[in-house]
Amino acid sequence: MVDSVVTGLFVPLSLLYLSASSGASLVRVGTLLSLAGLVSLPLPLWVGGLVDRLGPRPVVLVAQLLQAAGFLGYLMVRDSGGILLAATVASLGQRAFWSSAFTLVSNLSDRDPGGHSRERWFGIIGSLRAAGYGVGAITAGIALSVKSGPVYRGTIGACACLLLVAALLLERGVPRTATLPVRAGSEEPGAAKTDPAQDPAQDPAREPGGRGYRALWADRPYLALVGLNTAFALCNVMLGIAFPPFVDRRLPEVTWAVGPLLALNTVVQAVLQTPVVRLIRPLPRHRSLCLAGVLWAAWAGLTAGPLWLPRALWVPCLTVAVLCYSAAQLVHSPVSNALSADAAPDAIRGRYIAVFQYSFAIATVVAPLLFSLLLDLSSAAPWITLAALALATVPGMLALAPRLPHAASATGAAGRSAA
Repeated sequence: MVDSVVTGLFVPLSLLYLSASSGASLVRVGTLLSLAGLVSLPLPLWVGGLVDRLGPRPVVLVAQLLQAAGFLGYLMVRDSGGILLAATVASLGQRAFWSSAFTLVSNLSDRDPGGHSRERWFGIIGSLRAAGYGVGAITAGIALSVKSGPVYRGTIGACACLLLVAALLLERGVPRTATLPVRAGSEEPGAAKTDPAQDPAQDPAREPGGRGYRALWADRPYLALVGLNTAFALCNVMLGIAFPPFVDRRLPEVTWAVGPLLALNTVVQAVLQTPVVRLIRPLPRHRSLCLAGVLWAAWAGLTAGPLWLPRALWVPCLTVAVLCYSAAQLVHSPVSNALSADAAPDAIRGRYIAVFQYSFAIATVVAPLLFSLLLDLSSAAPWITLAALALATVPGMLALAPRLPHAASATGAAGRSAA
């Protein structure tokens, strides 16, 4: 939750703050952030092996400390080189965090005596993350409206302090023994497994040591799932990265609405995540993800709507757009994470989930540069591109679903009780 507060604080300010503090253009800042993300891209492959050997807890702890160091670096940024160095350190920490945090949640859900579905676990985490992001986004909206350099710098300093607090909470509050990796031969309560003879990626003989990644690279359906989720992830990150600069530069008369709209997204997710998980549980997971794709396409189209509408309709149109985004994220977040965890063999779950998080890593790397380049081309270009990409996920998921393990792609309730 604290980590999400930091994300909510920094992401809406990132392009504007770094441009103002260094004098670089938005395109140059977007390029540097994308370059920093590229440098950190190989990290999850190493992190996944560490998680399988040591458990996710120590990796998450180090990740928080790395991010804190990166944010302290942002306070000293004066030129393009400073941006690249600070962003690289922060990106390494962020990449390690996302490559290990969901394995931590999955390992805890394995030991749930109540046998709750993974969707419920990830739904609860999603609610907490939304609440944290909302606190950060509201604060960022205030900072955006003030448009003050010292306020921006104070916000970045607060991010560094909060990350240190998160590390302390993890060290003191999460027992190491509760998050140890699941070993080959151990079964998670109520989890359905695929017959190894039918699914080579689940063959225990291929799991130990360095051969774990060999099994993963042979699991073509899982890699296709990672590819499709990259499109979902790009839609997911664009609200924070693209929405504030778009409104500020193309719809400046309603810049004041950015903070309240980001807060609206947060309130909807914090309040409705658990009810939405219950509502979509009867649906096969791939159909839920198709629904998320359609909702994100609607969000992108409606965000571009004010470019052709009278000013009186700008805020209502953007409000409906953000509600479509919120609905898509409410569906996508718990379902995609549950699907990725149940499609992974227990003994190398850390590697699988680390590679799955590459979808978000790639999206984070691509988004700043893609948005800045498309916005420079035309005001509508980023949203038309995003809507087309979101719609393309629907036939993609329908084609992929039959190739995934049944226990992973079935409904949340059925998949957990099949065994």
